[in-house]
Amino acid sequence: MDIQAPQGSSAKLTRAGAIPGGERCFASIVVLAAGRSTRFGRNKMLEPMGKTSLIEKVVSESLGSKARQVIVVVGHAFEAMRSKLQGYACEMVYNEEFESGQSSSVRKGVSRVSGRADAVMILPGDMVLMERSIIDAVIDEYDRTRAPIVNAGYEGRQGHPILFDRSLFGELAGIAEPTRGLKAVVARHSAEVVTVETSLAAVLDMDTPGDLARLAEVSPGGRAETSGSHRRPRN
Repeated sequence: MDIQAPQGSSAKLTRAGAIPGGERCFASIVVLAAGRSTRFGRNKMLEPMGKTSLIEKVVSESLGSKARQVIVVVGHAFEAMRSKLQGYACEMVYNEEFESGQSSSVRKGVSRVSGRADAVMILPGDMVLMERSIIDAVIDEYDRTRAPIVNAGYEGRQGHPILFDRSLFGELAGIAEPTRGLKAVVARHSAEVVTVETSLAAVLDMDTPGDLARLAEVSPGGRAETSGSHRRPRN
């Protein structure tokens, strides 16, 4: 785990068509894990999930995907979160303003995205059934279309993760809770949003202990049809 974000110059946006040289896009993931989990009653990110914890499961799926950088934004219970993520090849960023809401965590995470990144994906840390194949499906669709916003969905419902092209990084840096945060960015570009049909896991999060009990009985019903499950070797 690295708590220092990589430095780099701004990448030039490439619009439609293949990436120069035939290379895949550089997609970063920002995992949001800074909140107090007030409705859950305790820090849900530390909740046991078999032999691991919720945050470890989500980070592991992110690291096993085609994403090139995984950033985890933390706030509440910082020391416990750091202990859980020790040994994972992610970058942990502390959000001093986590009490103000999720928008501050998005801003903090996006500010640490690599200068090489073509796009950033926002992934709430409580997506308990998240699979790397869903993340890969979103990246693959972005590679094909270069749409400014691509998100995972299931049976007409929009879910997570949601990917934003570099051209929207400036808008992401300016979001705030009173002006609807990420929802406002998506609304402004609604005509250009591409939704990838994946699995039930893309639309299931966990807010209360009751949600956890119900999710324990749910089977995602298969992985995304548009992508396989591939682990990318880490250096």
